[in-house]
Amino acid sequence: MATVRPYNTKDKSAVREICLETGPSNAREPNMAPVLLACYCDYYIENEADNCFVLADENDTAVGYILCAEDFKSYVPVFLKTYVPRAAKAGVLKGIYAHLTTFAQRFYAKRYPAHLHINLLPDYRRQGWGSVLVDSLRAALKAKNVPGLMLAVNAGNKGAVAFYKKCGFHIIRSLPGFKVMGMELTE
Repeated sequence: MATVRPYNTKDKSAVREICLETGPSNAREPNMAPVLLACYCDYYIENEADNCFVLADENDTAVGYILCAEDFKSYVPVFLKTYVPRAAKAGVLKGIYAHLTTFAQRFYAKRYPAHLHINLLPDYRRQGWGSVLVDSLRAALKAKNVPGLMLAVNAGNKGAVAFYKKCGFHIIRSLPGFKVMGMELTE
């Protein structure tokens, strides 16, 4: 039986693998893997492990995760200094892309300072584990008095948008190609 638990450093390779496995079809290519890992994985597990949770299988191997940056103001200088250059090793345009991943957060960070990334391997989807991961993160952030949590999702991914709505997120803004969604955490 799978369980949700806090991230541990022993999960690093499995979490990185999930990031690539659940990414686009070219995720493992040399000009794409560094970008995906820099933008959607490594910052979180290397800097804010206490805001990360994994879904672990019966062998205690990570098969899903939710990763979070608690505060945009703390996140962005580290991300720009360390992780954008990692992405840029795959090319200047990849570095620009990495920088642009902070775009939506810049406009909504005051109300929603935390942001997340979540992925599950296919065999663990549609079983309620995504909701359990979101609930685990929500409880941890509420305990720290973080006022809000946000994410950006591909506008065409209707299943993901419906999932986030079911978890309590609402659409803050629809932009070309993606939707910004948020959730208030404090009453």
